[in-house]
Amino acid sequence: MSGQLTFNQHPAFRDYGRTRHGGDLRKGQRKLWRPFDPRRPLHLTLRSERAKGHWSLLDCKNERRIRHLVYRFAEKNRVRIHKYANSGNHLHLLVQSKDQEAFQRFLKTISGLIARAVTGARKGKPAGKFWDSLAWTRVVNWGRDFRRVLDYVLMNEMEAAEVWRREWSGPEAVARHHATPRRRP
Repeated sequence: MSGQLTFNQHPAFRDYGRTRHGGDLRKGQRKLWRPFDPRRPLHLTLRSERAKGHWSLLDCKNERRIRHLVYRFAEKNRVRIHKYANSGNHLHLLVQSKDQEAFQRFLKTISGLIARAVTGARKGKPAGKFWDSLAWTRVVNWGRDFRRVLDYVLMNEMEAAEVWRREWSGPEAVARHHATPRRRP
């Protein structure tokens, strides 16, 4: 195995052992490179507080357009989408790419095109800043970590579809469930 680097020896993770990037992690500080490992998936989140009403990502005219953009440019940039969830004001994607430049191209393209599609912005008609901050990403390990993120993205998808709510599964829900008397036949 000479010549191969372990995960922590990889140049992208050498400085701080970082596996996360974007969001509010380094707000007001200088930019750093986005961690990337071609052998492992990434959890990607794009969030917008301005996505309300007609600008909601779940609005009937926006939802299909956004899904189409994401899958079209994923295929074009050879990015595999393991799971996709649109939650109205944010998107969760569990993706994997073998090429960092292709992933960055995918990320830049979809963030710009989604913002333009939702706001209707074009040359001469700006709509201002749409996304709250940089896209948040985290390198995901295979196995338990991957399944946990997959479940989390699925949970967000179900919340958006109003099939399931977080408060139904917290410690309070368990206490309520055990506090209610059960009738035995």
